[in-house]
Amino acid sequence: MSKTRKILKFGHTVTGMAFLGAIVVLWVFHEQLAAPGDSLAIYTAQRQVMERIASLVLMPSLMLSLLFGIASLTMVKSFHGAPWAWGKLFTTVLMLEGSLMGIQSPIKKEAALAVSALSDESVIGGLALNAEAEQLSLILIGFVAIANVALGVWRPRFRSKAN
Repeated sequence: MSKTRKILKFGHTVTGMAFLGAIVVLWVFHEQLAAPGDSLAIYTAQRQVMERIASLVLMPSLMLSLLFGIASLTMVKSFHGAPWAWGKLFTTVLMLEGSLMGIQSPIKKEAALAVSALSDESVIGGLALNAEAEQLSLILIGFVAIANVALGVWRPRFRSKAN
C-alpha cells in the first residue's frame, strides 16, 4: 500500500471516528437536557455546548471525512468501479444532508433561542419543541454512518446470483 493511500485511509478513519463520537456525545447530551422551564440557565449552557460540538467536531469531521473519501475514490484505481465505494459516497452524502438539516441547523437555532430566552422569558414556551426530532435525526444519521463504516470494512461485492 502506498504512503498516500495509507495517509488517506488514516485520515478517513480518524475523521469517521470523530463524526460518530460527536453523534454519540450529542445524543447523550439530549438524554441529559434540563427542562427549560425548570432550569433555563442550565438548559441554555447545555444547548451552547451542543452547538459548539456540532460546529467544531461534527461538521468539520464529516467534511474532512468526505474529502478524504473522495480523494481515495479518485486516487485508488481499484475503487473506481467498486459498488461499495459508490455506496460509501451515497451514504456520506446522506450523512451530510441529514447532519446539516436534521442536526446542525436545529441545534444552532435552539441554542440561539435558549440564549434569547434568558433575557425574554416569553420565549421559554418555544424551547425544546423539536427535541424528539433532533434525537431521531441523531439516531438515523448514526445508523447511516455505521452502514458507511460497514461498507468500508467489509467491502461487499454486490454481485448478482446469476454471475
